[in-house]
Amino acid sequence: MKLTNKEKLQMCLEHLNDGKSLSHICERYNYTDTSKLKYWINLYKRHGKEIFIERESRIYRRDTKLLAISRVQNGESIRSVAVDLGLTEPAILGDWIKLYKNEGEQRIQDTYPRKSYLNEDERYKKTINKKLSDENERLKAEIEYLKKSQSLAEKLEDLTTKEKVEVVRELRTKYDLKVLLEITNIPKSVYYYQIKAKQNKVNNYEEIEARIDYLYLKKHKKRIGYQRIYIELKNEGYIIGKNKVLEIMRKKQYTKQNKPKYYNSYEGDLGGVVENVLNQDFKTTKPYEKAGTDVTMFSIKEERVYLSPIIDFNSREVLSYEVGIDAKVVKVISMLDKLENIHKEKIKGLKLQSDQGVQYQNSRYIDKLEELGIIQSMSRKGNCLDNSPTENFFGRMKSEMWYNKEGEYENSKDLIEGIHEYIKYYNEVRIVTKLKSSPVDYRNKLLNTI
Repeated sequence: MKLTNKEKLQMCLEHLNDGKSLSHICERYNYTDTSKLKYWINLYKRHGKEIFIERESRIYRRDTKLLAISRVQNGESIRSVAVDLGLTEPAILGDWIKLYKNEGEQRIQDTYPRKSYLNEDERYKKTINKKLSDENERLKAEIEYLKKSQSLAEKLEDLTTKEKVEVVRELRTKYDLKVLLEITNIPKSVYYYQIKAKQNKVNNYEEIEARIDYLYLKKHKKRIGYQRIYIELKNEGYIIGKNKVLEIMRKKQYTKQNKPKYYNSYEGDLGGVVENVLNQDFKTTKPYEKAGTDVTMFSIKEERVYLSPIIDFNSREVLSYEVGIDAKVVKVISMLDKLENIHKEKIKGLKLQSDQGVQYQNSRYIDKLEELGIIQSMSRKGNCLDNSPTENFFGRMKSEMWYNKEGEYENSKDLIEGIHEYIKYYNEVRIVTKLKSSPVDYRNKLLNTI
């Protein structure tokens, strides 16, 4: 039975205000899932009744979705993360995770409120247009199939199945496979049998597999996934599909696992808390418009290493950073000095997001931002989603150079050198999937067009 948001809210109020048991409420509403009711009650406690009422205006940003997916991959439960996001159904987050796993990071996009349904006339018109479009595509596929096999067109019935499959294989990048199989009257199972038989005879990907070995093991040192390997191969001129790259890398067991480790510098409101200017609006039109900063920690044996970077939300470039064995405010000030020395006047007007950590409430930090002409923005207490692009950077970095590789660093000095090497690699070599280039290349290319 599907409940309306109004009914869900009423069930929560009956439990919290009237003291009715979960089973009693579920029985009254003819609903069987008490665990789901418990989830809605936690949602109400976290966000109030507005979460059930004001649904039409809610927007879920891409960076927010990616951070939520990363949190689940790092061990948090889907329901606890879904409560933080204010999702009335945890299955929504489950759908995002499924889409991420099946189709990759690039398929995760902003979600806007659902628009009104089409009226009956518009729906009918849309259906007719779809049928006409499908029929047109089918006719084009039939014509091209005949062209491909024109030397045998007069005796088309005499074409062997193997020859038909070869023509279909060439055309399937342009036309729907189902349509091509209908035209040639080839069962789907026969088509895939012939394709597999041909692949078993010759390894057409031997050269590409060697190149994948080099890119993954040597150039990127096991840091990146199949999507960036695919972009590298395309840039080098190789003709291969993204799913094939994923298949090859899975066979080679080129996979990564994540383990979460956290650092928290919050010590309460020390008088330096400022307005959340960005308010989760991370969209930009150019570099040096919006950026984020935070401190993350690496634990190695009995030592700790702290990294404090500034991440440009447009190019994803690490504009400046400091790394060392402490996270004192002097390190953050030094990071801002480096930002000024490297990027000069370009940083004036930059909006810089941070959490409410003790470093960012310090008067020296606030004065330095004013001196540089940087606008300070601060996340709400305990809300990592307000700075999700920065949190996503930390997740990617640790996944690519730290998790399951801790044994490669003998001490904090080795680790600090490794962080220097990784950030140079990240800025200048590593491909950002959405940008199709490295952060520095993207920034330079964009600035040259402005």
